[in-house]
Amino acid sequence: MRPEAGQTERELAGAVRDWASRALPGPRIAASESEGALPADVIHDLGELGVLGMGVPESDGGLGASTVVFALVLEELGAAWPSLAIGVSVNSGIVAGSIVRHGTPAQRARWLPRLMDGSGLGAFALTEASSGSDAASLRATARRDGDGWVLNGRKHFITNAKYAPLAITFARVGAAEEGVATRPGAPPTAHAGITAFIVPTDAPGVSLGPSDHKMGLLASDTSALVLEDARVGSDAVLGEVGRGFGIALAGLDGGRIGVAAQSIGIARAAIERAVRYARERRQFGKTLVEFEAIRFSLARARTEVDAARMLALRAAWLRDRGCPFTREASMAKLFASEAAQRATYQALQVFGGYGYMREYEVERYARDARVTTLYEGTSEVQRMVIARSLVAA
Repeated sequence: MRPEAGQTERELAGAVRDWASRALPGPRIAASESEGALPADVIHDLGELGVLGMGVPESDGGLGASTVVFALVLEELGAAWPSLAIGVSVNSGIVAGSIVRHGTPAQRARWLPRLMDGSGLGAFALTEASSGSDAASLRATARRDGDGWVLNGRKHFITNAKYAPLAITFARVGAAEEGVATRPGAPPTAHAGITAFIVPTDAPGVSLGPSDHKMGLLASDTSALVLEDARVGSDAVLGEVGRGFGIALAGLDGGRIGVAAQSIGIARAAIERAVRYARERRQFGKTLVEFEAIRFSLARARTEVDAARMLALRAAWLRDRGCPFTREASMAKLFASEAAQRATYQALQVFGGYGYMREYEVERYARDARVTTLYEGTSEVQRMVIARSLVAA
């Protein structure tokens, strides 16, 4: 197994890093965080660069890049601006990836261009108020109506909702519906009837709730997706009726690699800033970097970042080769997200009181890092996934 990145992969990530250094100066990021929105021209630029279609096959108009490349690019975006990184991860990794794997030719031709051209960012609508970690308990419903479907429910914490041309939305279809009935005598499962739908956000009956007020990722809009007799066509089903929960889990597996990469970028950026500050700041007649406690804490944080990157690249490498990667994705996400907590904490300690002030970027990285242990499955869920695979082995 050789999960390390090759020269071409590093060059692509480097090109994104160079773009971010030019297009995303600190004052612009701060202004966008204050406004609570990603600039439309930044999303458009990523479409022009091909970043939004990195994982889409060339036959569908994308770059056909590997998961390893995508992970490296997300690390660079996470280092530059975590709010942007998670939007791209959801759009290009989870939403576009799900349509590539499960969509019909017509669905791919219709929707993939909308996810790649920079006009918006796709959304993944799984979470509800009563079903977060327990996603199989979702309550949104779908029923047939003529030649289409009617959906009802309310999805919470939906990243990109206000930028999205479409949301892959999960709702439960009744057992009497075609294709959902279980084998005679078979007990129903918790996820019975869950179906994935491609829901245009301008479809009748679809609306958005107000933007959520979050601790971090302030420019990454998160809103509720409200379905009130929302109508979609018969061609809206992604995959098979009643088989949507597998699509959801596969999307989350891939998304966990993305969150791991984002976490690595956040941690790396915080450490880099702490090192620069420690070289300049003087206390007790010495620069901070001359104190052994500071040097050792930064060394430990950087070691964890590099270890996290190898875990993420291993999961990406396995996925690229069609191998099982669920456990490895959870390991990468668990370790990288918790390493980011420790790294940003230590970086803020190096800055002292200044690190607690909004004008220093390390404060934003510390806030943005916190959610990485929560979305795409909490750390506790990742431990459950890893332990389950060990027991079953």
